[in-house]
Amino acid sequence: MTEGTIAAGRAFGAELVVYTSDHAAGMLAAAALGAPALEVGNRISWSVRDVDWRSEHHVFGEDEISDLMRDKLGIGAARAKTIARIDPRAPSMGGLAAGEEQSDERDGAPWWPMRFVPYNGGSVVPEWALQRPERPRIAVTLGTVVPAMTGVSNFTVVVEALGGMDVDVVLAAGRTDLTDLGELPPNVRPVGFLPLSVFLPTCSAIVHHGGSGTTATPLFYGVPQLVLPSFADNPLSAQRVAERGVGLSHDPATVDVPTVRALVGRLLAEDSFRTAAQQVSAGMAIQPSPVSVLERAVAALG
Repeated sequence: MTEGTIAAGRAFGAELVVYTSDHAAGMLAAAALGAPALEVGNRISWSVRDVDWRSEHHVFGEDEISDLMRDKLGIGAARAKTIARIDPRAPSMGGLAAGEEQSDERDGAPWWPMRFVPYNGGSVVPEWALQRPERPRIAVTLGTVVPAMTGVSNFTVVVEALGGMDVDVVLAAGRTDLTDLGELPPNVRPVGFLPLSVFLPTCSAIVHHGGSGTTATPLFYGVPQLVLPSFADNPLSAQRVAERGVGLSHDPATVDVPTVRALVGRLLAEDSFRTAAQQVSAGMAIQPSPVSVLERAVAALG
């Protein structure tokens, strides 16, 4: 991937390399190309801006593996100039407020805030997705990775629980084979792939696995969430959701039907979750847009 990225950059004469904090290929490509870099955080639950996080976790690109890659690619000790680093987290969840700026103590590069904007590609929008339902609508998704690794087992308890509640359920499962779930309850609508941004604004809550984008999207729309974290940084996302009061979390290994019903019932009945979610949403809405941040980055190139 790194060699291909470098080759592509050379082919069209890249003057700026934009990469995410959790991938070293962009950092190495910028060094190889002699181009400045813009590092973009892509997690709602953590950022390398946080000193305590850096002290406890591996920082991508600063290890023996990346040193070996530098030798292999002939980069040596060369480092790209980082014109800025982006923290897309909500201001009340660790991010920077609009207009706020910090310097990275490692190299003096500035940290800029940026608004998270949901994007999952285009799709045909069904009419029902744009309409407010008569009873609460609950979104359910496990993203793309969890079903590929574990199948539909994590859906089973959630579908059974919500199937017995007075709610409408939208099961966004992508290409996942739902055969093992058997006959779905009448109030569960499987939609295959449908971007969350299409129907989440009309939902009262969402149940999901804690993926970064899946956690950030309901924050953007002010929708309370129940997180059943799977792996990687999913548990950290669940922790952030609970700490901010925008939702609840539970261990998927021990969750059962009564517990899911009780937790979702709380999200629907207790106004504090929606109030907190809407506060976070309002804070995100006034953050600089990705376009304005990119324009600022281009201007910084001189």
